[in-house]
Amino acid sequence: MDLVIGIGNRLRSDDGVGREIVDRLSPRVGLNIESVHQLVPDLVEPIEQARRVLFVDADVRCRDLQLQQVRPSAVGGVGHTLGPEGLLHWAEAVGAAVPDAWLLSVPVKTVDIGEGLSDEAERAVGAALERIDEWLDEAVEGLRSEEEV
Repeated sequence: MDLVIGIGNRLRSDDGVGREIVDRLSPRVGLNIESVHQLVPDLVEPIEQARRVLFVDADVRCRDLQLQQVRPSAVGGVGHTLGPEGLLHWAEAVGAAVPDAWLLSVPVKTVDIGEGLSDEAERAVGAALERIDEWLDEAVEGLRSEEEV
């Protein structure tokens, strides 16, 4: 099973883009979707049950979508400072299985207080959905290759 986690605060403008993206994902067999305000240790259980996990989050520093693999790291703490690497570290620390993990950083204009997405973030939603579909399809192709062996 693959897990996609959309992260963001919908009351901080474009910061909610990760949640908006996962809310628009089409359901698939073998896909679990989580939409969260922030990463918390409670997510260790669904992460442990996943074969792969994809975190989707806003990033005011990037100009284009960026997909990168992430690994457990003792970076940050809890609450707003807990990132994907830190959450994976929590999972590892409690003896949970840590799946392959990826972060899709979505370029946004602002994370100021306000509701709704900017035009830039709204355009990024479509591109992010396409990239997530590709990521999910890569898993299906990988499974087919493993079955042939």
